[in-house]
Amino acid sequence: MEILFLSHRMPYPPNKGDKIRSHAMIRHLAKHHTVHLACFVDDPNDWTHTDTVRRQVGGECLFVPLRPATKWSRAASALLTGHPMTTAYFGSPKMARWVRSLVARRAIDRAIVYSTAMAPYILNSSGFDPARVIFDMQDIDSDKWRQYSLDASLLKRWIFRREAKVLLRLERDAAAQFGVTTLVTGYEAETFATLAPESAKRICALNHGVDLQSLKDCFANPFPPGDCPIVMTGRMDYRPNFDGAHWFATEVMPHIARALPNARFYIVGANPKPSLRQVVGPHVVLVGHVDDIRPYVQHAAVAVAPLKIARGVQNKVLEAMAMQKPVIATPEAARSLAVASGVELWIEHDPVRFAAAVVAATSSQDREVVARNGRRYVERHHDWHKNLIVLDDMLAQLGDTPSARDNNALCEVNRAAPHQRRQHPEVTLPPLAGAQP
Repeated sequence: MEILFLSHRMPYPPNKGDKIRSHAMIRHLAKHHTVHLACFVDDPNDWTHTDTVRRQVGGECLFVPLRPATKWSRAASALLTGHPMTTAYFGSPKMARWVRSLVARRAIDRAIVYSTAMAPYILNSSGFDPARVIFDMQDIDSDKWRQYSLDASLLKRWIFRREAKVLLRLERDAAAQFGVTTLVTGYEAETFATLAPESAKRICALNHGVDLQSLKDCFANPFPPGDCPIVMTGRMDYRPNFDGAHWFATEVMPHIARALPNARFYIVGANPKPSLRQVVGPHVVLVGHVDDIRPYVQHAAVAVAPLKIARGVQNKVLEAMAMQKPVIATPEAARSLAVASGVELWIEHDPVRFAAAVVAATSSQDREVVARNGRRYVERHHDWHKNLIVLDDMLAQLGDTPSARDNNALCEVNRAAPHQRRQHPEVTLPPLAGAQP
């Protein structure tokens, strides 16, 4: 087939969640199909990889620079016109012309719209039949804006709520017109199906994955001798990440430090916000950007995901579980996974209980049991090689006519209830000494 792939970010290098997913999908598709890619480039360093991407996809490519300086002016324009700020920011007449031209010149068989931001490029007079589109939302972007509004100032609360409302309208409209809509887990698919009931039969999971083979490699220990390293990874200019890291450093780490004097919280991720530099101290280390996060996860005593705002699946959680590390996460960071606290990882919300779980997970005899369960869970549900076979089935089943949109058998299978499996006995950790439960 000839496949058009529209992405809001360049799918290389695969160094953050959405780029990991698009890179895996394109690499898989390019083995058997010709892929034509149009994407935005928001990181100046990514321009050095355009030739790599061209070789990978095999078809035509368009790379459009995305300039952060235009963010606020485009947001203001969206507020005045009633459009989502998200699509205004990712709006490009050049890309719209390129899509129309490609569809007119080439016999495009299928299209993959990667993220809600890219939906208008097919919906708005592209000349391509939307029934032959896989709409990979990843997660429910509108709900993240709703979550942002919960603790925002009055003006920002109004702006964020408005964005959540108009973006959900676009998500529903796109799901109604596109052939199938996919999300990163069954939980996300079920949630969106309740928000867009008119399209529920064509909403399903294309489970997110990890490269299990690459996570088996052995790496040198990056930590000083004698440290008990507690690691959090992720881009630290992304609000959920830096908010979570700040909360852990200020609210959780003091409890841990009293129980484990050699414990250090390592914040590993690019572009840390200035507020994170203020929490650096004897027990908090800001690593910043690294070329490869795997050594930090592999040699961690514990991996943490202390996110207060989250939607979709967290790569930091899956990768740590795949590397057989004890993981402690907030409910927000773990809710999309079919896991139970004390089985595949530990889930805590309260700072003292979170600290108690971290301390016990560094030395408890149950840490290895939970870590093995976590690895098995990822092997079963989040192996890219297995999961992308579902993408092949979807491409084949879309068909060439609008009536193919009514074929919902695959979605019914892949939108199964996510919390039915409990095969392992739950293990519990003792509370932190001297702490109130």
